[in-house]
Amino acid sequence: MTLRRVSILGLAAAVILSACATKPPAAPEPEPQTVEPVKGPEISKEDLDALHGRVLALRKEAFELGLKDSMAEDYAAAEARYVAGKAALDADDRPTAMAELGAAEPLFADLVSKGGPLAAQNRKAAAADSRQRALNADAETLSPEALAQADALLVAADAALAAGDIRGAIDAYGLAIAAFDAVEKRSTAVSVKTTVDNLEYGPMDAGNYELAGQKLAAVDGLMATDPKAAGDAADESLLRYRLVLSKGWELTAGRNRSAAERFKVDAEAIKAQVAVKQGYADAKAVWDAAVAASASGDNEAAAPLFEKSEYLFQEVYELAATKRAAAVAAIQAAGDKNARSATIAEKGDEAIGTDVLDSDEPVVEAPATEGEEE
Repeated sequence: MTLRRVSILGLAAAVILSACATKPPAAPEPEPQTVEPVKGPEISKEDLDALHGRVLALRKEAFELGLKDSMAEDYAAAEARYVAGKAALDADDRPTAMAELGAAEPLFADLVSKGGPLAAQNRKAAAADSRQRALNADAETLSPEALAQADALLVAADAALAAGDIRGAIDAYGLAIAAFDAVEKRSTAVSVKTTVDNLEYGPMDAGNYELAGQKLAAVDGLMATDPKAAGDAADESLLRYRLVLSKGWELTAGRNRSAAERFKVDAEAIKAQVAVKQGYADAKAVWDAAVAASASGDNEAAAPLFEKSEYLFQEVYELAATKRAAAVAAIQAAGDKNARSATIAEKGDEAIGTDVLDSDEPVVEAPATEGEEE
């Protein structure tokens, strides 16, 4: 081996040893990079409020159309999105509010679009039912003019429905329903008034009677312009007339009770319950029924029952009194007969005693006659 080759090998070994003894410095790590989030378009409060207003209006319309019940599943789905959107809106979570309210709007719009015709048909049926109730209250006889006005509103509603004006038809049917309701109540009020007048109960509650008449007169003036107000006036009139009638029955029942009670006491005083047992029992049964009706507040039933018991107790009293008078007369007659018999006997004794004194014949007693004391 030559010197040069040894030197090269030695130099190589030294390099290797040097590399093993010292590690190279670590490379510097890169600095973290901040990634800016991508911002969506800014959602203004004004836009959200406008969206909320539109959804709220559709929701209100759907509710007023009764779709919460008639289309319950669809209504619930729309309502769930609205509630979530409203909660996000209150929390100022604008993206969520926009998403939820934006989903609720077409749901409610579709609900109204589909449910409107159904609601119109339901209102049409309800108007027909209201008209029938008015007829059942004898509106054709008692409220013919008011009935004609309500019928005119019904014709207008049918025309709107035929023309495809669903919203207009629904509103018109609502007016017709209110009008027929007013006609029904007006007719009933007139009927009650007739009863009050026939029984002459008006003066017994003059204040309510006068107010009832004023409200009844107001109905006709309101029918064409405000059927709802006409219904309220008719309702008030009916209430007042019923109060008058109730007061009249109450006072009449009290008066009849007093009259019946007088005969009842008089009958019992002469022992009618013994002398006329069955008649008294019949009168007492009617009396008990009248008292029970009065206690329950049903003076309309109590008044005629007290009146009937009065007549029955009067009959019982008079029959018992007749029997009593006959008995008294019989006793008096018997007493008079006994008195006459005693007088005759006394006079006979006097006559017989004189003869005996003037005669020597023995005295023979005459046998006692039948029915006379010996």
